Amino acid sequence: MFFALFLMLQAATPPPVDLSVLNECHRAARARDQKTGGDFEVRLTLKAAGAVELLTVVKNSSSDAILERCVRFHLQKMTFPGRRSPLTLRFSFPRNLPQYGVFATDVPISRTPGNGTAARVLLHPGSVSTQAASLTVLRIDKAGRFLQHVHQKTDVFFAVLEGTGRLDLWTSALKTRSHPLSAGTTGFLPAGIPHELTGPVGDEPLVLLLWALPPKIDQFFLNGEAALHDVHFFPPPKSPDAPPPTSFARLAELKIADVAFPKAAPTALTKRSLITVPKVGELVLITAPANAKVTLEPPARGAAFAFLARAGGEITIGRELHVVQPGSGWYLPQKATYVPRVADAPLFLIAFCSGGICSAR
Repeated sequence: MFFALFLMLQAATPPPVDLSVLNECHRAARARDQKTGGDFEVRLTLKAAGAVELLTVVKNSSSDAILERCVRFHLQKMTFPGRRSPLTLRFSFPRNLPQYGVFATDVPISRTPGNGTAARVLLHPGSVSTQAASLTVLRIDKAGRFLQHVHQKTDVFFAVLEGTGRLDLWTSALKTRSHPLSAGTTGFLPAGIPHELTGPVGDEPLVLLLWALPPKIDQFFLNGEAALHDVHFFPPPKSPDAPPPTSFARLAELKIADVAFPKAAPTALTKRSLITVPKVGELVLITAPANAKVTLEPPARGAAFAFLARAGGEITIGRELHVVQPGSGWYLPQKATYVPRVADAPLFLIAFCSGGICSAR
């Protein structure tokens, strides 16, 4: 598996202690910071049956509170029958491994935008080793709004996964254009065009994926401070504050399309181009039957930033093998092969391919 765990025990006579569950701690911590890793030394005071009575972290060179909290949680639930108390465990989480995938369950929801909106940032320079793009899942609840704003330096691809809503675009300083949003609506918003997102009238939230180039607005969702991360909100009407600078020079590059996402299980491997922007990349939908092995190859000078809406299996990148599941985001700088491992779980993948066209076979 990708997250190797190296273990040295003070007592060598009993069978080795299985600490593989701590790999999940490493993965969850690395979803927030790809450089997380380090050495641990933990001293356990054990009860007669081997249950943990007292746990003391003697050393934690990772300086990662999330990783330490997770290690404590799992170790306190474990039993160590036949071990002499106190028991000292020494183990290491590698720091220099590349990070490719992030599970949604590993990443907290940020409510920074307010107004009934919430975001979950899956791929960004802090979670995977790339500076090219980021991937965020944005949810807007009933009557929620992501208020009028502009990205002066950031281009955005988007794809609506579920729900309904509305996208309002300013095509000039005085003119607007509205587009209804529903599952299958996709688009490319070049930098400089003011826009606003409005959530559904009904109870089902509007859920959409955002790919940002370069990855700036992900830091707004993570840390706030909008203007520092290229999210410039417009002041309310009659406010003395000046509106942010805008540019409509790239209005001709704006693209919005509506497609019908398949509802029935796919019977063959299919790759569908949703939005293509020359010299920038394409947004693609890849579907395959539950028993189909799929190889995805990114552009020669680019990468794929993929979201798995439905899947259940393993993905091989180079010599590394990873488990994949619905709701996970993946940075694929090279050819990757998906092998299904779950019955009745067809592949449904949406990806932005930077710098060219992806291939699937």
